[in-house]
Amino acid sequence: MEQKLYGYRWAVVGIFWFVIFAYGANWFALSPMLKTFETQFSVPDWEAHLLISLIGMFVIFFAWPAGSLIDKKGPKLSISIGALFMALGFGIRPWLLNSFESLLLSSVIAGIGLAWILVALGPQMFRWFPAKHAGLPIGIGASGLFIGFGTGSLLMPLLTPDKSTAQIFNGFLTFAILAVIAFFLWLIIAKDHPATPPEERVKVEKMKFAQGMKQVLSSRNAYFYPFIGFLIVGITLVISAFIHALYPSKEGGYIAGVLLYGCAIGAFIAPFMAKKYGVKKVTLTAVGGALLFWLILFGLYQYDITWLLLVLVAFLFGACFQASWPLALYSQETEKGVTEANVGIAASLYISISNIGAAVLPVIFPILFPTQIATFIAVLAGLIICILLWAITKKT
Repeated sequence: MEQKLYGYRWAVVGIFWFVIFAYGANWFALSPMLKTFETQFSVPDWEAHLLISLIGMFVIFFAWPAGSLIDKKGPKLSISIGALFMALGFGIRPWLLNSFESLLLSSVIAGIGLAWILVALGPQMFRWFPAKHAGLPIGIGASGLFIGFGTGSLLMPLLTPDKSTAQIFNGFLTFAILAVIAFFLWLIIAKDHPATPPEERVKVEKMKFAQGMKQVLSSRNAYFYPFIGFLIVGITLVISAFIHALYPSKEGGYIAGVLLYGCAIGAFIAPFMAKKYGVKKVTLTAVGGALLFWLILFGLYQYDITWLLLVLVAFLFGACFQASWPLALYSQETEKGVTEANVGIAASLYISISNIGAAVLPVIFPILFPTQIATFIAVLAGLIICILLWAITKKT
């Protein structure tokens, strides 16, 4: 069979990046506003966090259908469905600011779409790139989500300095327009697959879900990667809100935003580093670095120092911590037992478990760990567990 690499593959990477960037920016534009909504609607801390965590919760329910659809109909259709719900949910949000319930509705609608986008990340890149070179585009795609996180977290406080009704409306409207534009650009620019595959691939028969999952779980490592994702995604959301609680002024927005930009850089650079030094060595070093910078970050909070130093440490923490997320996804999709016939199922397993973390951890942390020191220790424990999980994988 003829194989060919098309330059258009980078256009597909670029437009996917923009879609997932738009989603991340809209999602985390909520983060700096949680305290405002908590006061405005007289709801407890954990309930306000539902505005963010519910989005991740819906991934749990739709990751499996998304994986099945991808294996049958291709990743572009899945991403199109996700982008549509993104445009609808975030597009109507500026007009739903009058009550907590209506705001929650916008998160529910947008949340339905996230799984259809995230699960398709790996399969879409495998359509256009040889398997051995797919780590880079997967890392680029993942970086879009975290750059979106940082942009939403950083820009929303700047757009709403006085937290007035008009400022909040215009702030969310700015992000809504971004979501709608991303949806239409995806429909116009994206292609599901090239005319000829990027490498010779054995023709595989379509699998039923149960058979595909059985093959995915034939590797011991397949049980570990999703829980690494669970910790990374869940703790990222916890820390984003925690930073705003520690520093409620504009500086908190800067620190949290730059931390999330660090996450994007880590997700982008990690595949390069893993190709040169190996997945396991890079991930253990990165998470170890995250643990160190987390200790420094919280230690600096105890002293009256310039917030610019906090920004630097937060950036380095984010870069180290998030580096292993795309590597765990890539490892899940290239493990023994995963083929083109069940790669969507492998991705759905990783994404769904990851987003259980996004749904659960931001809600239970304020309940189980109500003080700053308790939250700090709980995050520290999560980082240690993440290191241990990487240590027991057989991936080199």
